[in-house]
Amino acid sequence: MEMKIKKNKIISYVLLILAVIIWGFSFLSIKVSLVALPPVTLALVTFIIASLVLFLFLKVKKVKLKFQFKDLPIFLAAGFSGITIYFFFENNAIKLTTASNASLIVTIVPILTIIGERIVFKTPLTKIKIFSVIISIIGVYFVVDYNTGSSNLIGNLLMIGACISWLVYSLITKPLFKRYSQLEIVFYQTIIGTIGFIPFIFFEKPNLEALNTTIILNLLFLGIFCSAICYYFYVYAMKQLGLGISSLFINLIPIITVIASFFILNERISIIQMIGGALIVFSVYLINLVKK
Repeated sequence: MEMKIKKNKIISYVLLILAVIIWGFSFLSIKVSLVALPPVTLALVTFIIASLVLFLFLKVKKVKLKFQFKDLPIFLAAGFSGITIYFFFENNAIKLTTASNASLIVTIVPILTIIGERIVFKTPLTKIKIFSVIISIIGVYFVVDYNTGSSNLIGNLLMIGACISWLVYSLITKPLFKRYSQLEIVFYQTIIGTIGFIPFIFFEKPNLEALNTTIILNLLFLGIFCSAICYYFYVYAMKQLGLGISSLFINLIPIITVIASFFILNERISIIQMIGGALIVFSVYLINLVKK
């Protein structure tokens, strides 16, 4: 039993790292795709693709869906907060501010998670948790080129709203692990979240003339990998490692975003950014070492 638990934790760390890498690229894909599709329309297309992919997963794995009606309010709240509201905020935020700023603001998730777990689950607030989060935030500040003149206050505030909705999603999802598999949870939430986008798209107008092969490939990347696969990875890891550890890995996303920007957009990486990356890696290592 102990070996199985250890194996599950190792798998969880691997899946978290893969999710973080993919999510790091997602900021660039969203920025590119917004040229043709407005924020909510982009989210709807992305999650229609994700819903189809998850349905295929269920068929391949021959998962028998079970649903308890008493859990409907929980699924509705999780689907709307973690998908509909989150991507309404995030996609609009990335449209108004830079991808770098958006990835920087994501780092407040561990702080919000620690506070949320303390309030909801009465989780002890240790000094090492606080110290690790502070170190990681300092690291992210160094990693992201924050001196961008195009920074937009409204976009940054919307990204903070996205972080709050992600925290709500994480807290709501936790009790569902007792009655459903990770794949079932993600599938139900994705369907609910996708339906939630529909009322908003009537207020948007796509620029279909700008649609090209590059944008279509980015849409497939966002739908298949960022939405379907990575949500499953994250929910799996959250069950095995806990909400606090899983959310702390989100602080690694800006490193990926900066590296991707270097290779794809030819942006330079300074020594300060390298130091920041080392601090973020150290903070994640420290909190996991202490937990172990």
